[in-house]
Amino acid sequence: MKKYFQKIWVKIKNFFKWLWKQLKDWRTLVIFIIVLLVMYFPAYGFYILSIIFKNGWFAGIATAYIAFWAGPFTPFFPLCIAITFGIKKIFLKIKERIHKRMKNKEEKCENASEEDRK
Repeated sequence: MKKYFQKIWVKIKNFFKWLWKQLKDWRTLVIFIIVLLVMYFPAYGFYILSIIFKNGWFAGIATAYIAFWAGPFTPFFPLCIAITFGIKKIFLKIKERIHKRMKNKEEKCENASEEDRK
């Protein structure tokens, strides 16, 4: 039994090492955590509704939602990682556009100041 739990622990550690290697920097990690929170939000929402209305039906829906995504044939973590990388790519494109605009403005200012000198 001890060997079984050691194997599970090694698999969990290897998964998190792989995940950290994929995420690489802290910005991507923050995006990943936000994606996880958003993906699990329906479960959190139904648990909160269950507490507010004291109705077990909402807790059942939340538990079913988590059980579905925790199932072996649902790609929850690959989907979260893909969404994370997609969002990061969008952020990088926006950052690149802003950088180009700033560079163009600087060039225009330099050209204008050179024309004023003449």
